[in-house]
Amino acid sequence: MKAKKIIFTIISVAIGLFFIASAILKIFTIKEFELYIYSYGIFNYTLCTLFARCLIAFEMCAGLCLTLKWCYRLTWWLMQLSLLGFTVFLIFAQLRGDANCHCMGDFVELNPLQSMIKNFVIMALLLVIRNQENWNFRFEKIVKPLIVIIVAAVPFIVAPPEVLYNKIYSSDRNINTPIFEKALTDSTFYKCYPIIRPNYEYDSTTFVAEDKPLELTGRNILMFAHAGCKYCREGAKRMSMFFRENRFDRNRCKVMIFGNYPPLSTYEFIKETEGFGFEYREINPITSLDIVDGEFPTFMLMQDDSIVKSFDLWGLEESTIKEFLENDTEHIINNNK
Repeated sequence: MKAKKIIFTIISVAIGLFFIASAILKIFTIKEFELYIYSYGIFNYTLCTLFARCLIAFEMCAGLCLTLKWCYRLTWWLMQLSLLGFTVFLIFAQLRGDANCHCMGDFVELNPLQSMIKNFVIMALLLVIRNQENWNFRFEKIVKPLIVIIVAAVPFIVAPPEVLYNKIYSSDRNINTPIFEKALTDSTFYKCYPIIRPNYEYDSTTFVAEDKPLELTGRNILMFAHAGCKYCREGAKRMSMFFRENRFDRNRCKVMIFGNYPPLSTYEFIKETEGFGFEYREINPITSLDIVDGEFPTFMLMQDDSIVKSFDLWGLEESTIKEFLENDTEHIINNNK
C-alpha cells in the first residue's frame, strides 16, 4: 500500500509539473499563441490576448494544485473536463490541417493528433490516481488562495496583455513630414512588387518588380519595416490576420521594406508573416530611418497623401484598423468572393 501511494504521488506530481511546464512554454511564445487563437475568428484580437493568458493561468494553477494536492477532487475534475474540451478543439484543428496546435508553445511543436494522444494518456493516468487525499496544513485557508492568486497573475505580469500594455507604452510616432512628403514625389518608393506568387512545393516565390509611383488614393495603411526585425515581422503578421479576418482589400496595406538579403530577405519576411497580397516596395534604408526616426515598425494611416495617425507596434490594435478601413467601403472585399 505504501509503494502504491508513492507511485500515485509521483504520477500526480508529474502531471502537475507537466501542466506548469506547458504553461511556461506558452508564456515564452505568447504572441504566437495569441495569433493562433485569433486565427479561429471566435474573438477579436484584444479578447484573444486576455483569453490566452487566462488559459495559461488556469494551467499553472491546476498544475500547482495537483502537484501539492490542494483541493484535489475539484482540481481532478477540472483537469479531466479541460482535457476533454481541449481534445474536442483539437479535432477541429486536425480537420483544419494545423501543423502546430501550440499546446506546448513553439519550442515543442505538436500537431493536433499528437496532442490528442497526449491528452488521452494524461486522462488515463488521472483515472488511475482519482482517489487521493488532500494535503492539509495550518493556515491553509489563507496561504492557498494567496499563492493561487499570485500564480494566476504571473502570465499577466510577465507578459502584459496588449490592451494594458498599449495604454502604458504606446505613443504616436513623430514622422519627419518634410522628408516623407519629398519621398512621395521622388523615386524613393518607385520599386514595387505588384506580383508575388508563392510556390509552396519548392519553398520559393516569384517576384515581378516594376518601377511605378506610389499611389495613395483613399484610405491606406503604410508600414515601415526592416526585413530582419522580429518586431516588424510580428506587426506584419498581426496586420495580415486583421486583414484576413475582416476581409479587407490587401492592396490597402503597403509595406515599405529594406534589408533584402538572405536570410533576412523580403521573401522570408512575407513567408513568415503570411503577408502575401500586400503591396511591397523597396525603400532606401537611410530615407526610411529619417522618415520614422529609426523606429521600426512604424504604421501610418493615410487619407490620400495626408497622415491621419501614426503609431508603433504597441499601438497596433484591430479596432483601430477596423475603424479606419470600414468606412472605406469601396475597398472592402465582398464576403461572397
